[in-house]
Amino acid sequence: MLETNQQPASSRGIQYQGWRTLAAMFACSLVAIGTTIYGFGLYVVPVSETLGVTRASANVGMMVFITAMAVWSPLAGSMLDRYSARWVVAAGGVLLASGLYLIPLSSSGVQMLAAIAGPIALGTACAGPLAAATVVSRWFRKRRGRALGIAATATAAGGFLMTQLGAYLIVHYEWRSALSITAVASGLAVVAIALLVIKPNPSEQDLQHGGETLLNNDTESSEKDERIWRTRQLLRSRNFWLITVATGLVSASDAAILISKIPYLADIGFGLQAASFLVACQSASAVAGKIVIGIASERVDLRKLFIILAAAHLIMIATLIAKPGYATMLTVFVCVGVAIGGIHPIYMNLVARAFGSRSYGAISGRMNFLQQPLSLGAIFFVGAAYDRYGNYDLAFGFFGVMVIIACLLVAAIRWDSSAL
Repeated sequence: MLETNQQPASSRGIQYQGWRTLAAMFACSLVAIGTTIYGFGLYVVPVSETLGVTRASANVGMMVFITAMAVWSPLAGSMLDRYSARWVVAAGGVLLASGLYLIPLSSSGVQMLAAIAGPIALGTACAGPLAAATVVSRWFRKRRGRALGIAATATAAGGFLMTQLGAYLIVHYEWRSALSITAVASGLAVVAIALLVIKPNPSEQDLQHGGETLLNNDTESSEKDERIWRTRQLLRSRNFWLITVATGLVSASDAAILISKIPYLADIGFGLQAASFLVACQSASAVAGKIVIGIASERVDLRKLFIILAAAHLIMIATLIAKPGYATMLTVFVCVGVAIGGIHPIYMNLVARAFGSRSYGAISGRMNFLQQPLSLGAIFFVGAAYDRYGNYDLAFGFFGVMVIIACLLVAAIRWDSSAL
């Protein structure tokens, strides 16, 4: 009987529903982010020409989207925890498709912004990376690091695939038709995947059969994963604030440096093509970093791993300030790209390690909302500093201080119950 009930590890891994759910959430996140954040740039020129507005005015749409995503994240996270993720993700697909379809029908910029801030942002929050991390964290304990790392690469995959599809449609059709086709196709894809493939909540038996139960302290881990966190409890939690501020500071630094890299590289004498190649190499390295760091997070203390990644960020900042030659810059960008890509999986694993998976959506959503002012402030600061001093050195140095503060905060995290 014992031999009959046990399955070989390879067969058990292949058949585990968690991997199919991960693949489904990966696909939904790919579509959601690929058609919004990455797809936005495809429509800036045609939309600005149609409405007769400047490029700067057209870019307001992205600022509205990012801000609205942060505002909707706590609601979306709570719904993912409270209701079946299958239906929440499907609803997100419908909202995303509806909002995208409204854009071509709009006759003014105000109507477009309303669609972006409303159904598009809420739909992306319900079907995008927040939903993927929430659902995946429930299905994986022993291999949670690599699973969340794989899920995090969906955004880059969406940037590659959906922009190619969008560009093809715009070339062969005018932009309104291209966006309408994208809306219908993306909505149908997300709804179909959500309803047919996603299984939102595993049982303890599912986790055991999938080999996801931990050998040590499994009872404690199970209790933490099943705990429901209320907002008042979170606001009193030391770890909640430490993780929120620490990861928010590093993410804000990354965001501000990212949008400044091409202008900075041009200022120090690199041509546009050479600068773009540097950024592309770092982006490719970041994709690998999400998986590599995700796997490492299963074996290395998350606090130590975060500090190692932060040290790599400091090396990049020091390199930018030093302004070395192209070969040195390329080497640093490729090596540090792994660390930049690894920050997001570390953030997701810190949340799951500290609070479990039952309330992951609500907690992560609230963290995203609180971190948004840090990102917006850093982006504004890097531009203002350049306008005043004619270079990015002051801003880059300030971002280095932010990263050091983040390390100190993460070092103060405690896993015992008294720190929660």
